[in-house]
Amino acid sequence: MHFGVLNLGELPSEISEIGDDWETTLKAKRAKIFTNLSRVVPDESAYNSVIVERSNEGYGQFISESHPSYDKIMLKRKIKMPARASDYITNRNNAFAEGGDFEAGVTESKSAFADNVKVILRIVGDKDKVYGAIPKLSYALDGKKALLESILNDTYDHLITSTELKTFFTKKQYKTSVVSLINECLTYVVYAVDAGFDDSWIQSNIADKYNPLISAMINANTVNSELDPAGSSIAIEKDATTGRWGVKLVEATP
Repeated sequence: MHFGVLNLGELPSEISEIGDDWETTLKAKRAKIFTNLSRVVPDESAYNSVIVERSNEGYGQFISESHPSYDKIMLKRKIKMPARASDYITNRNNAFAEGGDFEAGVTESKSAFADNVKVILRIVGDKDKVYGAIPKLSYALDGKKALLESILNDTYDHLITSTELKTFFTKKQYKTSVVSLINECLTYVVYAVDAGFDDSWIQSNIADKYNPLISAMINANTVNSELDPAGSSIAIEKDATTGRWGVKLVEATP
């Protein structure tokens, strides 16, 4: 069986509200965020101890004393960074004032945030209205045939065989690792599709990189003894019937 990713137009219409909801929620927390920042760095003295000293200590460890210019670099940081304390306090206070840079940045970023969420939803879906490839794969790997069949869609999915499903993995952690890897891979696939990369590019640069990693997790030690690990598989591929990229699951019996 093959579970395909959703096209953008197949997401529920309510998805259009994501950016506005995020913007409203984050702006409502502006005062709380400012309060927390001010609690940690209330004044210039705290700036020097919390930011300057910790930053210099971390950077010094990063470049190490063996660096030929270690003394010069650290001297420059120790001289210049404390001088910025007043600017930090002023700029932070101005940024978190009502209508300041924080709110402006949230508004500017909401479209990008919404676009990223839409990519996620095209893979996992919105359980209230539409299911993506990941929850379907999860049901299939758990052997929950009735639940899986209740959410399949002929437009996105290709039920190649209707044989009885069996639990795929012997332990939950094996399933979790594989599903996480597939989720990651399909995310790249959707971004690549949206960016205009063709199937050949996606196959060689994404699918061919991830499929060996997925395959390595399928063996006699991880797969249910009722299945044949050599014949069973999970792979990222494009389905010829639906014309969609997604994940194909094969359960083979001994």
